[in-house]
Amino acid sequence: MYGRKKRHLRTYQIKRSIYSLTQGDLSVAAFYAALKTKWEELDYHVTDEWKCGSDHSLYWEKEWMDRTFLFLGGLRDEFESIRSQILNGDEIPGIEEVYARVESEEQRRQVMHLDTGHGPSAFVSRASGTGQRPARHCTHCNKLGHSVDFCWNLHPEKRLVRGRPPSGKRSPSVSDSSQSNPSSGAKSKLSPDQLKELQ
Repeated sequence: MYGRKKRHLRTYQIKRSIYSLTQGDLSVAAFYAALKTKWEELDYHVTDEWKCGSDHSLYWEKEWMDRTFLFLGGLRDEFESIRSQILNGDEIPGIEEVYARVESEEQRRQVMHLDTGHGPSAFVSRASGTGQRPARHCTHCNKLGHSVDFCWNLHPEKRLVRGRPPSGKRSPSVSDSSQSNPSSGAKSKLSPDQLKELQ
């Protein structure tokens, strides 16, 4: 009597865990394996004696149909399409065929995700969609904003100081221009009387 009560309690616990089991973050294979483990443990505790073989067959036919529904009902919403196809068919396939079809759908979705979400074309489209050029990076000073060809540490002559041109390439000043013009310099050295005689 005690063993029978204990078996009933364990059967209740197993069935309760089966009904509450869903796929969650598991793969289809892992979810199905978890259900099979529970079903095998449940079958171990079933000790009913059947007087008619046909009744026994009908029981297991109904049992496996219920298990198929449990498997389909526990899948994530992303498998709603394949789930509807199976349930709307003329006949519900066996649990193994249902599992194979769902797993095939999972693999197809994974391949499509890799092709559309992580392929080279997708990477290019994401990069071009930003509308921004990648920041230039100097391999000499390891700073952003310029390349090694314009690094002031390597090329100090390219540095601009408050808007003035680089050193060594100054624009001619007023004094420089006066020195480069001999006629203006000569005029400045003549006296008024000498200028009058020249006229």
